[in-house]
Amino acid sequence: MGRQIELKDLTVRLNERVLYDKVNLTVAEGDRFVFLGPNGIGKSLLLELICLGNSRELASRYKGLSVSGTILDSDGNDLLNPAVSRKIAYVSQNEDFYKNKTVREVCQTSCNGIGIDLNEDKLDYLLRAFGIFDKKNQKIKNNVSFGEGKIVHIISRILKLEASNLFILDEPLNHLSFKNSKVFNDLILEEIQRNPKLSIIMVSHCRAMNFAEKAMVYTTENRGIVFRKYYSYDCFSNSEYAECF
Repeated sequence: MGRQIELKDLTVRLNERVLYDKVNLTVAEGDRFVFLGPNGIGKSLLLELICLGNSRELASRYKGLSVSGTILDSDGNDLLNPAVSRKIAYVSQNEDFYKNKTVREVCQTSCNGIGIDLNEDKLDYLLRAFGIFDKKNQKIKNNVSFGEGKIVHIISRILKLEASNLFILDEPLNHLSFKNSKVFNDLILEEIQRNPKLSIIMVSHCRAMNFAEKAMVYTTENRGIVFRKYYSYDCFSNSEYAECF
């Protein structure tokens, strides 16, 4: 399997505080990680650096941000450069739901951003899976709840996987019910079956997702990242939670 991304001597600081110190790691095709670590150590920031680059907008939100080293994609491009074209399906915590657009228009815009046409049949399938097909042609504003907006954001990124081998998710289960968390998990398993090269990095404190067998674990003693075995809880097949559906 080839390289998806590689961190080389990556150091990230906020003012005098070192978050990551000369981190070296490689995520290969087919690697699927849950990214674990205490709150406040920069997990979201690291994902943003991969997905967005070291941009002025990022620096304006993270005061005192200083970054050195490289984050290389499969072609050897440095993803720290915000001008580098990237094909990453990225579910962020700070979603812009394009409230004056319809659900379909949001998904169309997402697909356009990665250079593909909207797969109408797949959109319908995903909307039905989450139980919001009736919202397809409705505007987000005044018609879609906050939780449903999160689902729309996730769907719009799953559609990008038609052209991307890298799925990066930052707390995707926030504001999702237990039922929709299971739907999400099942859909990711379907995507993995369709594309075994799909690599995933997901920040989540929920241990129910069973599509990952590895963890990226932040180590506070050396401000680095190590790989560990990942164990999920068998929540979705446990009848004790049946009432959650």
